[in-house]
Amino acid sequence: MWCRTVLFNIMLYYLIILSYLCSVCVNSHLGLYEGATCESNGVKGRCVSLYKCLGTLVDKKENIQTPICSFEGKTPIVCCTDCDLVEDIRKMIMDAQLGFLYLTGKKAEDACTRFKNKIDFGCKHGYGHTWYYELLRLRYSEAKKCHKVSLEKFDEYLYVEGQDAERYQYPHMALLGYGPDVDSALWLCGGTVISERFILTAAHCLSQPKIGPVKYIALGILRRSDPLDKWQRYNVRRVVPHPEYKSPSKYHDIALLETDTEIKFNDDVHPACLHTKGEADEVLTGTGWGALGHRQQLADTLQTLDISRFSEEECMQHYPKYRHLLQGYNHTTQMCYGDRVTVADSCEGDSGGPLQSKTLDEHRCVTTVVGVTSAGKQCGITAGSGLYTRVIHYVPWIESVVWP
Repeated sequence: MWCRTVLFNIMLYYLIILSYLCSVCVNSHLGLYEGATCESNGVKGRCVSLYKCLGTLVDKKENIQTPICSFEGKTPIVCCTDCDLVEDIRKMIMDAQLGFLYLTGKKAEDACTRFKNKIDFGCKHGYGHTWYYELLRLRYSEAKKCHKVSLEKFDEYLYVEGQDAERYQYPHMALLGYGPDVDSALWLCGGTVISERFILTAAHCLSQPKIGPVKYIALGILRRSDPLDKWQRYNVRRVVPHPEYKSPSKYHDIALLETDTEIKFNDDVHPACLHTKGEADEVLTGTGWGALGHRQQLADTLQTLDISRFSEEECMQHYPKYRHLLQGYNHTTQMCYGDRVTVADSCEGDSGGPLQSKTLDEHRCVTTVVGVTSAGKQCGITAGSGLYTRVIHYVPWIESVVWP
């Protein structure tokens, strides 16, 4: 399936353009300029930029040469019979299971879109059910005198017998290790995979008192006790704290870790996306291998917890001015989530892990990281809220490091 998807992209971005450029070697163009009336295979059309005409993709698939009207620089102006033009096919990725994905020109958003296309996420499959999209030229419209070009979905239902394989629910989770060597490392903070080389975490996780700096990253596990063949282990090549972070302050508590080698994406390891627009959900999910309660041991199995948003006024009451928050809670760069009634919050060892949503992605395919676990009151004692670094505020800085 991955090969099919890559083929779509090659077709979309390279093969069609190259085929048109090469065709000038053997076919002269029509000598018509953009906007002129033309004819393609007996059907009236109009001369438009190749990048606006989806029908050229269908022609390529069917080995039909679309007539070239002329060139605008190096861009072919083709005779297009489509009823509707698109803005620019270079901003579109055709995914076999998700349909058209659109590039925005924003680095973090486009990285997320490419990950959705490249990686075999669970949202691309159903139990006993599979599907694919195909771009088709539908019947000629006599009324409009043009062709309707549409992406059509085809469903296939399978007879399935046997067990349904369970995928990890949070394959972007990272566990951070400290100590002289990886085999005896203490795994004390969390993080999130956001690209092939970078982990998003809290700046205060870059070093642990009496133990030293973060040195190792573990991916692909659900339990600390998972056998070593389940662990993807990487060395930390570079640490990048936010330039305004000053320990032990809780402001700008966000950092990036670069791995020594490229991360291997598979069923157990996927990247998450960054929250880049819109309001965060009322309820988000926190995950981590932190303590199971006040003065309790660290969790062996990854814990997950749904917690609710607190208002700015509530957050200011929970986090007033003190020596680590000299100006008190900052709603622009921070957020707080928790539970007003029950004892539900992040704990020691959850620091650096994500506060996340599955619903912000339009396909509900990729997890979106909204916050980074920063601080809290003593967990497991009273109801309240944890303090999280607001990711959307730091996207420009993250982009400058991860996708310069």
